[in-house]
Amino acid sequence: MAFSIGANYGVLKSLNNLRTTESKMNQAMLRISSGLRINSAADDAGGLALGMKLSNEATITGNIQISVDNSISFVDTQSSALQTASDVVSEMQTLKVNFDNGTAAEKALYESEFDDLKTQLTTIAAEQFNGEALFGSVTKQVSTTADGNGVINFGGIDLNVSTGNFNALTQVEDLADISIANGNATIIDDTFDEITGHIGTAAGDASSLGFASSYLETKATNLEAARSRIMDADIVEETTNLSKYTIQYEATVAALTQANSTQQTVMELLLFPNKS
Repeated sequence: MAFSIGANYGVLKSLNNLRTTESKMNQAMLRISSGLRINSAADDAGGLALGMKLSNEATITGNIQISVDNSISFVDTQSSALQTASDVVSEMQTLKVNFDNGTAAEKALYESEFDDLKTQLTTIAAEQFNGEALFGSVTKQVSTTADGNGVINFGGIDLNVSTGNFNALTQVEDLADISIANGNATIIDDTFDEITGHIGTAAGDASSLGFASSYLETKATNLEAARSRIMDADIVEETTNLSKYTIQYEATVAALTQANSTQQTVMELLLFPNKS
């Protein structure tokens, strides 16, 4: 068998394999430490571009959902205020009945309580949410899509409109000024019906916003899952790869060390044949 003391093809090939194994070992370590399968365009340029696009879309969708959820909070607060207003007006209905059947002394007490309830209605009509009026003629909007084409309208419930029963009730001087109309209805009853209608409107707004929020949450989850399938590393697989490449690397280093030692021994024998 010939022995070459010059360039050894097997050794050079092993060195090349060693570099390749080291690169794969470092790549596995990087993927494990970062949790990502794609850490640069060199790993997968197309996958990186798509992963970044999906990540950006998921972020935008999440921000849109936050805006929709804020709108839900507005409508929920509005609904609570309207419910309180309906309770106040219901109490006014009771006061009216008691007033009509009470003594002079009792009527004075009912009048005082009626004034307090009117003040509560006025306070409710002026309530705010995060610095914005809960009630007013301006309809609010919230986008449900990134391009702004999907829009949900909400709000726009005006309790102080001059032609409304709610505003008229707060202007009544006293219970004695409230008369029976059409045999059984009073401005108190009409106001109660008006508020009930507003509660229905707010409930409809809340339902539309709730469906939009649920869809956006699902969409963001699906986008994140799609991004994860493209970008995230399989930790079990990469751990296995790291172990495999580490063993392969160490074995190659040991073989090269042994080959270098053998070659060095032959050189010594050739140069110093009589060395004992």
